Amino acid sequence: MKKLLILFLFTSFSISYAQTIEEAIKGTLTQFETATDASTMIAVANRFELISSKWNNEWVGHYYAAYAKAILGVTEKDKAKKAGYFDEAEKKLEIANSIKQDNDEVYALKAMIASMKIGLFPNQWQKYMELYSSNMQHAKSLRKENPRTLYVEGMSKLYTPEEYGGGNKVALSYFEKADELFAKET
Repeated sequence: MKKLLILFLFTSFSISYAQTIEEAIKGTLTQFETATDASTMIAVANRFELISSKWNNEWVGHYYAAYAKAILGVTEKDKAKKAGYFDEAEKKLEIANSIKQDNDEVYALKAMIASMKIGLFPNQWQKYMELYSSNMQHAKSLRKENPRTLYVEGMSKLYTPEEYGGGNKVALSYFEKADELFAKET
């Protein structure tokens, strides 16, 4: 508990003194990626919420708040909480999209969430598969060389049975191409 309180206080002060949204996001993203337990991940995800509030007119703050919620949804075991995180992420993506329309990053993350919902709600797989496909197609039409679209497609293929066009071998080609494109990004 003491660790979380210290993290919260540090987070609040560092956001207040951050000069730019990029500085705030960079530090928070590093903390999120190195978090080792659920409570720390939640605390850092809340920091993304604070960033999106401070820079409310910047799409990127809302995008990273959505990203953090989506990752919390992936790691959560409880089905209701998992669905809640995905719903919160989708709401933040709608805000990001309203600020900067036709953003390939937003559509790639929407596709990822839709693919996660296929596993969460298997009886509604057609609905979420359609959402996944339309968001993925839109993201790729906006920027074909986005490594995140290839990564999301690879994850989808990884969890698709071989008899339906998925599996490890198929997924590997997507991951390899995504890796090449990630290496080119700054």
